[in-house]
Amino acid sequence: MRIIFILIISFFLIHSCQKESDENKKDLLLNINHINRLELKTIDDRCGEWGGDETRLIVYRDDLNGSLLADYFEKTACYDGNKSKIIKSIKRLKITNEEQKLIIGSITELCEKKLNRQDIPSHSGRFNQIMLSDSSMIISDFPSIELKNFKELSQEIKQK
Repeated sequence: MRIIFILIISFFLIHSCQKESDENKKDLLLNINHINRLELKTIDDRCGEWGGDETRLIVYRDDLNGSLLADYFEKTACYDGNKSKIIKSIKRLKITNEEQKLIIGSITELCEKKLNRQDIPSHSGRFNQIMLSDSSMIISDFPSIELKNFKELSQEIKQK
């Protein structure tokens, strides 16, 4: 009787561990491939109605089943009256599972904030945009909020 009880418990333990490892292997953002890219962009309001500094992340794959990669850019605006200037550029970063979750969190956060506020005309403010290159998803918001997930994602990328 003890042996049967131990076998049943062992079966359930092994089965639950297998489900957990399957969940960890779950690939997110499968719509992003070697053709379809995801772009996350934010422009702050440092220069008032003339815009501000821009942060951009472009997520892609080299081939259909490849790992997620990203190019990260920071561009400064209203720089001593001249044109904007790229101050940070990091290319071909490998995106981790945690960073994938932050990307999805950024998309969710922007959708939620955009849908849960009244649209008020403005001449200045923060601009956020998330879009797929095939135009099947475009989320633009102006004036907008600072996306906490995108800020955290940017900080993680800059530390690499």
